[in-house]
Amino acid sequence: MTYPFNSQDSKLKRMNTVVKLICVSLLLALGACMKNSDDLQQDARMDNPSSSAIQAYLDAHNETAIRDVSGLYYNIIAPGDSVHFVKATSIPTVIYTNRLLSGEIVGTSLGATDFDQRMLKNHIPGWQIGLQKISQGGKIRLYIPPSLAYGSTGISGVIPANAILISDVELVSIR
Repeated sequence: MTYPFNSQDSKLKRMNTVVKLICVSLLLALGACMKNSDDLQQDARMDNPSSSAIQAYLDAHNETAIRDVSGLYYNIIAPGDSVHFVKATSIPTVIYTNRLLSGEIVGTSLGATDFDQRMLKNHIPGWQIGLQKISQGGKIRLYIPPSLAYGSTGISGVIPANAILISDVELVSIR
């Protein structure tokens, strides 16, 4: 008796079928996991009340900002010289003003400061993320959620617990 194909052809066809089934299964699984940008924005607002408060502030003041994956919102006012960028181990000299959403000023440099030669990695996470988005001479406005600022403790008598900070920062120089 003669078969129309040998056993090698049969194994190859079964293997091709298995590979195709695996590929289809993976595509279906990936498709089920993917979300569009509207879903991601909605998730961020639901998961993070600070994100909703920042967005409400921006809307109320007719301002726009970009949302970083960290939850930091920022608006680059001037990008800087595009040559000298700050790194985590750099010592930035800045001019800054920190405000609460209410508009109350809770900190200002009144001139250039390097915070006693403090490296960027030793500043609040909001500044660590934000200042790396500009270069020397740049200016940025940061809308910093509590998780990237002073958290649930705040700074006694200065910054309340769970406060959202608005930091206007000019990166004067970098060492």
